[in-house]
Amino acid sequence: MNSPLLPPRAAVILGVPFHDLTLDEAVGRVGELVAQRTPRYLATANLDFAMQASRDVELQRILVEAEYVLCDGTPLVWASRWLGVPLRERVAGSDLVPRLAAEAEARGWRIFVLGGAPDTLEGAIARLQAQHPRLAVSGYSPPVASLLEMEHDTIAERIRAAQPDILLVALGCPKQEKWIYMNHAKLGVPVSIGVGATIDFLAGKFRRAPVWMRRSGTEWIFRLIQEPRRLFGRYVLDLAFFVRALRRERRLLRQRRAPVAAVPPAPVAPSPAVVRHTWSGEVDAAAIASGLTPAIPSLLPGEVLALDLSGVTFLDSAGVGRLVSIYRERVRSGGGMVLVRPSTFVTDLLATLKLDRLIPSVNEPGDARAALGMQRVRSSAVPDDRAVSLALVGELTTGRVQGHAAWLASAWEAKPAATRLVIDMSQVGFIDSSGLGLLVRARKLAKNRNGGDFLIRGAGPNVHSAAEPQPKMEERRGWS
Repeated sequence: MNSPLLPPRAAVILGVPFHDLTLDEAVGRVGELVAQRTPRYLATANLDFAMQASRDVELQRILVEAEYVLCDGTPLVWASRWLGVPLRERVAGSDLVPRLAAEAEARGWRIFVLGGAPDTLEGAIARLQAQHPRLAVSGYSPPVASLLEMEHDTIAERIRAAQPDILLVALGCPKQEKWIYMNHAKLGVPVSIGVGATIDFLAGKFRRAPVWMRRSGTEWIFRLIQEPRRLFGRYVLDLAFFVRALRRERRLLRQRRAPVAAVPPAPVAPSPAVVRHTWSGEVDAAAIASGLTPAIPSLLPGEVLALDLSGVTFLDSAGVGRLVSIYRERVRSGGGMVLVRPSTFVTDLLATLKLDRLIPSVNEPGDARAALGMQRVRSSAVPDDRAVSLALVGELTTGRVQGHAAWLASAWEAKPAATRLVIDMSQVGFIDSSGLGLLVRARKLAKNRNGGDFLIRGAGPNVHSAAEPQPKMEERRGWS
């Protein structure tokens, strides 16, 4: 029996954690995940992903929590070298999928493709089967709809009936990543991957650039010639973001030798549910490779890690990648992570990468649970027969929405005379598309009762950031 593969090095570039994997290694990692049978998802992220993630905190968190994020962009490979944490090669989704198809045929894996126009999907499946006669591949092209209005139950039934080992989702970024994040755990598919325009290449709708253009970083010119109307504006925005964000990150990292004021050590956490751990000095690629960065102690599910960075004078992209990897594991465990008294340099770097939206900082370890919104009291209705006022606390994400929905419906039905539903979100630190779906359902509950009122109070920046890309949440009346 093969031993599990060690986690690859992660480097945070322009706010996105990229894993240093070659194409061959990525195929091997997918094989390991298929064998494990635990639902996980991958992302093949390019410069446009990074630009969108800088504006959309939900997409950034999805990428942070991904099992692997593969670098699908030569400019990002260049950026990794300029930042001193070089990624060995670009791994494009349009290269990965054909390799996975060949591997699936050899190993007897089943593939399901979700998305694409019906004729595109049909063409892609036909060409895959022509190239790999023994490959078990099927798919479904759902009706065009916004993420919150998609026929999620019908899609889930089709996928479960096919019992795939690999799910390829071609809905475009960020819709496909958000759909995967919402659904992958309950589908039971070992590996889900957002593949975007790869399905167009598989179907022969568009041609790949010559190999020399892919290797030289000029493939974008070849794609622009084929789709000028769709890609020109996107490329201009991506380039402006790339130059601006990379310049800020490089300028900040050059401050590594600047003197850092001493910070008093933080007191020991008083709560057994919060485990304090300390890093100090420089946490960079060299320190991580030589094992100088202390290992994180084993934590129980649900425990919160309070990582004291008051003595850390420098982090590079690899050091931030280590932080992000630890954060991901804590989120998966049902716990969380906060940073205790990070230095000014660390604070500025995380703010530049916009990771401060996901990983909060506190002055005392005892503040960790409050910073994560993990208070036990959730709220009760205000004593007013004409209104139901409820407070949501913590994260409003896929795994928690069902319980919140039942609680909300019960509170609303318990007051049949109420005509106003008020949701206090001042203690909600993060919300994903499933959480936004809950708010849409809550609004319908209120409107269906004699045109009742629906009001959201205290929505913070992360909630607004997640809501802005959703068509149904664009009407901001009733938000305060």
